[in-house]
Amino acid sequence: MIDIQSEKRHLKGLNSLTSPQTSSLATGGIVLLAMLWSTGALAEELASHRAVYELQLAESKTSADVGGLSGRMVLEWEGNSCDGYTLSQRLVTEIADTDGRVEVTDVRMTSWESSDGNQFRFEVQQFAGLSLTNTMSGFSDRSESPLVATFTQPDNIILDLPDDVIFPSEFMSSLVASAKAGETMFSAPVFEGAETDKYFLVSSFIGKPSVSEINEVAIDGEGLALDEAPSWPVQVSYFLPNAKEGLPEYQVSYRLYANGVSSNLVLDYGDIVIDGALTELTYLTPDPC
Repeated sequence: MIDIQSEKRHLKGLNSLTSPQTSSLATGGIVLLAMLWSTGALAEELASHRAVYELQLAESKTSADVGGLSGRMVLEWEGNSCDGYTLSQRLVTEIADTDGRVEVTDVRMTSWESSDGNQFRFEVQQFAGLSLTNTMSGFSDRSESPLVATFTQPDNIILDLPDDVIFPSEFMSSLVASAKAGETMFSAPVFEGAETDKYFLVSSFIGKPSVSEINEVAIDGEGLALDEAPSWPVQVSYFLPNAKEGLPEYQVSYRLYANGVSSNLVLDYGDIVIDGALTELTYLTPDPC
């Protein structure tokens, strides 16, 4: 039986790029300084786009019992300041243990955030083959007090959230704003909707911008040419609020571009490390207000 800690909670990187898990790379992904959000609106308008990442196992410790891993993550982000912002992510992975047993998982997540950053709706579906095995959905509204996340699937689950929590699209927008402002570090609590029992305290480190090498990327649509554009090296660490050891649950690093696109992903879970190469990028045209 593979499991492997539920495949590291489905690689958590789903949002880490907006994360930032997604996630796991996303997202991931992916968060930021509350002071950038005094207006309650997204700090930076990001490029609507669809990005495809090819995943492969980079490192594995014996304790992980992982013999191989490959997969693909597709992230689509679009919207405008009138209708809000939609983030769709799909992560398909094939993971093998050291005995050669193979398991394929398919995790899909969709979320919507209002343009003022207050309202957040989300749904996560997990498939095994063609069979839907788990669904999780809910919502949160930062204008309400006390601030909670309400899960409609599973029923009757309420998660308390801190008053200064932010959501995935706000995370990525504010991360870009921090980088442009020359900030080198920031932290904030983040709720991504991927788990019913926790949010994360996220600490981010931003390096100096430079034009970095990138693998060949098939680009469609009108937008930033990544091979000619400077980007910031970013490392994002996800901590549990009450963690006593001071160690992150996982870390995600990547190159961040000014339009919100990310490349050169590295997902570090301690006992396994996964590389994610951006291979396809489509710039989308959002509906006008």
